Amino acid sequence: MVSMQAFVPPLAAAGYSLPQILGDTGTFGLISLAVLTLASIASWGVMIERARFFRQIDKKVRDLKNVIRTRGLSSALAESESYLPSVEAAVLNEAHMVLTARGVDGQLVLDDRASAEAERARLRALLEGRASSQFSVMERYLILLSTVASASPFLGLLATVWGIMNSFLSMSAGGAASIDVVGPGIAEALVGTIAGLGAAIPALVGYNMFVRRVQKKESEIDLFLSRVVEYLVAVRGEEQAALDTNIRPSRKTLAL
Repeated sequence: MVSMQAFVPPLAAAGYSLPQILGDTGTFGLISLAVLTLASIASWGVMIERARFFRQIDKKVRDLKNVIRTRGLSSALAESESYLPSVEAAVLNEAHMVLTARGVDGQLVLDDRASAEAERARLRALLEGRASSQFSVMERYLILLSTVASASPFLGLLATVWGIMNSFLSMSAGGAASIDVVGPGIAEALVGTIAGLGAAIPALVGYNMFVRRVQKKESEIDLFLSRVVEYLVAVRGEEQAALDTNIRPSRKTLAL
């Protein structure tokens, strides 16, 4: 959050102090500054919380990948709940529940390819639904960052216009255009502009950064889903190759 103390030196050089400017600021200006300050605090809180959340997810994904590489996908399926809230763990957890409900342990082996393809399509639809709900968890609170980034500059502009209008009214009432007459209103206007930009810029940067993380994960999950479904539903006579992959995963058969 941008500290108002950063503006004290230039204000002091102009003969004004921040408390003096705030004291001369009207009710509307003070309300605008309060709203912008609260919006900035909220956006910084969201960015800190989301940064910790994504860091937690990255660690969970690394641990899950390590289980798959060392002990195979079957072990990862059984332990998937331990690696939530990562999207990969959510997908594996959903697959594990579907297979367990059907009394299948590990792989679902079917006699003909047509049945296998139909079952893969059904399983993929279920896993995509679970992944979608998990992406919603990743995007939680980002709407607040988007709102602050888009609305704060306009609220700051409104405070700026209000301050300039007060300057003209003071000039009209005093019958003079000296700096002592218009200075407080101009200072109020500029502080409103600074507060609006100070709230909007960090929120915009944080929003773009987190949205990019979600989009990157979406592209990764698409391939992950294909590999998992291909392994979990096999045609009889081809399941042994998939089991070999379960023991020694490779980029070709299970890219993670």
